[in-house]
Formats: sequence, structure tokens, C-alpha cells
Amino acid sequence: MLAFLYFVQMLINFPKMMVISWNNMISFQKLPSSAPLNFRVTTVYQQNPELWMTPADVIRSTVAVNASVCHLTMSKSTWLTWKVGDRVVETRDCNQVIRLSSSETIISVTLSTPFKTQKFLSELISPPAKPYWLAAIGDSYSSGQGNPDIPMTHGSPAKWLDDSCYRSSKAFPYLVSQKIKNVTSSLSFLSCSGSTVDHGILSKNGQMERLEQMILARGAPPDVLFLTVGGNDIGFTDVISMIQRDKLNEKFFDMRFFFVSHQIDRVARRLEELNITRVVILDYYDVTRNEKGVVDGSCGAFGQVSLPNLQLAERKIFQKLNNLLRRKAKQHGWVTVDTTEIFRTRGICSKDSLIRSRNESMRLQGNEYGSFHPNEDAHVIIAEKILKLDNLGF
Repeated sequence: MLAFLYFVQMLINFPKMMVISWNNMISFQKLPSSAPLNFRVTTVYQQNPELWMTPADVIRSTVAVNASVCHLTMSKSTWLTWKVGDRVVETRDCNQVIRLSSSETIISVTLSTPFKTQKFLSELISPPAKPYWLAAIGDSYSSGQGNPDIPMTHGSPAKWLDDSCYRSSKAFPYLVSQKIKNVTSSLSFLSCSGSTVDHGILSKNGQMERLEQMILARGAPPDVLFLTVGGNDIGFTDVISMIQRDKLNEKFFDMRFFFVSHQIDRVARRLEELNITRVVILDYYDVTRNEKGVVDGSCGAFGQVSLPNLQLAERKIFQKLNNLLRRKAKQHGWVTVDTTEIFRTRGICSKDSLIRSRNESMRLQGNEYGSFHPNEDAHVIIAEKILKLDNLGF
């Protein structure tokens, strides 16, 4: 008799039990009528820059977004089916990171339980914003020569972003692209150690030609272009060699300054043709001064050079080249990064040097090519100085 009464009671309460069960399983129905039936989309900040080195990289470029319905109340039995174009992901997670190309403007998500399916749509009003595009062209100064990504160890060579160009993730162009806040950035890192205007920058299949191909693929020029030019054209290697042999010939370089001026103008015309208006040019670092700010070769880095000859080189070649670069920057409307204060007391013979010595170069990368280049700390300081510039839109 008791069992019969218990069964009758269950029959009477069954509709109520079903309602409770239904509400527990599809509790996202409890949303007030004013609640938006959509999901929330936020941009996912990319910590590392995306390298655009070919037109294909530009075309493939996508933006990561986080689509979420975590603001809805759902039971643990709810399945979510995310759909973007032809891509479908089924998961119990209430959010999904999706890489979205500029041609995809609609994402859909379907919430399902054993008893109910509900679809939410969210339309992106406009295509995702294009990444802030940085480009770097030039010589070993901007490639990061002397600062391998992973230093040489016993039995294994040094590692670089690009071995042939001694291109490093510790170089200031890469550091700037990595530290830009609140926007997704991309970097075309084309600088290559040993480049001159004729051989590397404006040559066939050179840096400018590759950059032009990417501009055509994107349909717009880089937002900012970093430029280091003039050091190899003036013959820094020859300068150092003559200093070390104490045979510096000032007249030997007089015609080279006219030549370098002409070469910089050629680069400027090419940049103008490509409609690249935001150009940041760096002057060259002073390797000659010690911690007191005095020209000093006593550490032996310059060989047996006499102090008067080293002072002559600093005054008549290093300073003269930087003065030329600043004049050309003003003429062409470029932004100049003045490194004078950075290296004023931190040359190669300084107790707090920012310049790679020959021994350091041999230890880090297994050759002497990194000698007389800014070290890792110097690139960090240069990057910080660039990031503080007001007129670059960072």
C-alpha cells in the first residue's frame, strides 16, 4: 500500500520535476528578455610581432579574437559549436580564441543541451584592424650583428632569426615591434649585415624591392620604416682598419662623403615613390669614448693607434657622417634618433661599454664580425628611445 501511494505521489509531482530538470539543464533560458542574444568579442593581444618577410605573409595575415559566452549561465552539460566560415569547433568551453581574416565578418555559436538548441550570432561591424606595420631596412646596425638570439655553445653554432644577414631578435627594430602596446604589430625585418645602398638596399631582389612587393600585397605602405644607411657606404670597415694600422687618410674619405650624400638621396626618392612617409633614421654610434666621455684607445681595441689619429677619426669621419645624416633627414622630412648621449660615455674602451669587443664577438658568435657593433643593452636603450617618440603613432 505504501509503495502504491509513493508511486501515485511521483505521478502527481512528475510535471514539476520535469520543469526543475529542464531549467537546470538549459539555464541560459533564464536570461531576462532584455539580455542580448549574442556573444562578446575582444581582440587578443599578440605579445610577439608577426614577421612579414614575403607577400604571402601579408596575404595570410589574420587577427586573433576571443569570442565568449561566459557571461551567460549554462549547465555543465551544454555543448557549444563555434562556426567561422567553414571552420567548426565543438567544445564545452564558454570561450574560443579564433584567428579571423579580414574577409570574415560573421561568427556564429550554437549552444546545445539534450533538450534545447539556441543559436547566437554576432556580426563584426567592420573587418579587423590591420596590424601596425613596421619595416626595417639597412645594414648590420639595425640587423643586430653581434647579438645572436642564442649564443654559440660547445658543439653548436650561434642561432639567429636569419643566419645569412646576422639578423637578431635582440635588435632594436624587433624590440620596438615587440613592445608596442595595445595594438597588434607586424614587422618586415629586412636589414642585413654588410648591406650598402647599391648592394643590399636598392639592388635587384634587394630590401626595397622585397618591401615593394609586400606593399602591393597589403595595398598600403608600412606605418613606420627604420633606416640605417651610410656606414658601409662611407667604409666603416676601412676606417677601423686604417685606425688600427695608424694610417688614417682624411683625404681618402672626402669624395666618399659626396658619394654617400648622393646614395641617401637615391634611397629617399625610392621611399617617396613607395609613399613611405614615416621614416626613422638613426645616426651612428660613437665607439671611441670612455666612461669619462673622452676619446680613448688605451684598451687596445684599435690596435696600436695613436690618440691624435683616433681623435681625428672621431671628429672628421664619425661626427661628419652623423652631421650628414641629420642634414639629409631634415631635407627629406625623416625623424632622427640621436644616439649621442647613449654612447657618450660608453664606447668600446669604457668600463661600462655598450660596444661589442672582438673577444665578445668570438665567444658569442664564433667570429669577429660582431666587433664594434652595439651590444644587447645598447639595442634595448635605443628601442626605448624610439618608443618615446611622439610622432610615430605608437
